[in-house]
Amino acid sequence: EGLPKAKTEQIAKIAESSMGAELTDQDLEQITAMCKNTLELSERRGSLEKYIDSVMDDVAPNIRALVGSLLGARLMALAGTLNNLAKMPASTIQVLGAEKALFRSLRTGTHPPKHGIIFQHTIIHEAKNWQRGKVARVLAGKLAIAARIDAFSGKYMGDKLKADLEKRLKEIQEKYEEPPPPKKPLVKRLPWRTKRGRKH
Repeated sequence: EGLPKAKTEQIAKIAESSMGAELTDQDLEQITAMCKNTLELSERRGSLEKYIDSVMDDVAPNIRALVGSLLGARLMALAGTLNNLAKMPASTIQVLGAEKALFRSLRTGTHPPKHGIIFQHTIIHEAKNWQRGKVARVLAGKLAIAARIDAFSGKYMGDKLKADLEKRLKEIQEKYEEPPPPKKPLVKRLPWRTKRGRKH
């Protein structure tokens, strides 16, 4: 088959200890059916993505320009409507999709989440750990502006918003290139007591 000798020897060695079995015609039929279903689902997903892209281009072109059609549609779905998303402050948009973690942090006193579903955007999940919170805050701010323009104005400013976002992202990368020094653990001070055990 034109494979290197070392590769064929490796395959033969693995095949000797393989736990596989001979496939019957019935087995192959089921495997083929599953493969066909998977391919059909993949094609369906592709056509659905094209549909969402065309709808987002009409309904929310500025959001689409910033974060793409799929993420923009998910944000609108979480908010309920485009108008609801436009009325939200940037801090709420930043943690959309992370409500459980947010309420858990309020209940237990742990650190609140830095981002919600917008983490799916490449500029956040590819950013360095110590930069992600700042990048998410900037992206959420631009998304809040884009949503308000789409909902109440209808003008297209996606290119300008994206350019501003990239400029701010570059500033963050340059300013916070190195990780911050580790924070010292908080020392809980006990109240001073007298010999009789009373607090002063």
